[in-house]
Amino acid sequence: MAKKYKVIQWATGVVGSAALGGILRHPKLELVGLKVYSDDKNGLDAGDIAGTDATGVIATQDVDAIVAMEADCVLYCPLPWSTTEICRLLESGKHVVTPCPYWFPFIQNRKAAEAIEASCRKGGVNFHASGCNPGGIAERFPLTFSGWCNRIDRITMTECGDCRTYSSKGVMRNLMNLGKTPEEASTNPIKSALARSWNEPIDMIAEGLGSEVIRYEAHHDFILANQPIETAVGIIEEGTIALNHYRHIGITREGTEIVQEQIWYVDDIEQTRLQRKMDIPRQSGWRIKIEGDVNINIDIDFPSELTQDERVAQGISTTAFHIVNAVPIVCEAPEAGLKTYLDLPMITGCMGTHSAPR
Repeated sequence: MAKKYKVIQWATGVVGSAALGGILRHPKLELVGLKVYSDDKNGLDAGDIAGTDATGVIATQDVDAIVAMEADCVLYCPLPWSTTEICRLLESGKHVVTPCPYWFPFIQNRKAAEAIEASCRKGGVNFHASGCNPGGIAERFPLTFSGWCNRIDRITMTECGDCRTYSSKGVMRNLMNLGKTPEEASTNPIKSALARSWNEPIDMIAEGLGSEVIRYEAHHDFILANQPIETAVGIIEEGTIALNHYRHIGITREGTEIVQEQIWYVDDIEQTRLQRKMDIPRQSGWRIKIEGDVNINIDIDFPSELTQDERVAQGISTTAFHIVNAVPIVCEAPEAGLKTYLDLPMITGCMGTHSAPR
């Protein structure tokens, strides 16, 4: 019988809740603990939070109890995250998989990388940051398709998102700057942290291509609302940011440009609620564009018949399910340490426990 890995879910926001359901359905995982933040969820059965039958696993706000718990892995999904918490979990002998940084922190966040590596060695475990974007589209997928090319001039990853039904206030208001004034956005302390975060996948792509980044650029543009816009996190007022456009660029030693682009907005593709229009390549979804001796566009999207609410929900699920599916691979990876996609075999979905003899 295949081994079942004992897993703790840490945080049950939009991604954490989806991950919780994913753990309960995964044939190789067993939920043994649940860390929550709100008083309303404290003491509930995990099934009540996930919308399933009772599990016998009771949610707790007690960090010490979680750290002391016997488990193989923690799915760590809070916002904001804490490197101190991550290191404490690792030192307690638990692998950690997270959608938070650090995907490839060795250049942008060297101090955090060294602390995580040391904690991994102390606990004899692994750390891996995964997800959708970053955590997949930003680095894993471009590197996969780079195998079709011999000379690469530019790799561009573009995320377009109609975010009106996205329910995380922290992400919408603080990370995406939606609803902020231009002055508030320009002084938002997340700006430098965001640049480091997007430069991590840029560095990983460069490493995967056998190169290194010698220059970084960052460009930030936005468009204001021409009327109040209703969203899942409240009204975006007229005269505040309703479309946020980030571009982070790394130029390698050989001249390849690696571009991470995000276009987050709270309108439909016609942009009638905005003070001006932007040429948006798609309403919601992702495009990976590789330019060189082979030119490729890879579009990743959800079916057009889905409602916007369903598209947002499935977008969140891609992050959650990717980290859930990574758990067995991270637990089995040899030599304790910080593991990136460059260190691990392919992460796939898991429908069963069969393994053919080889």
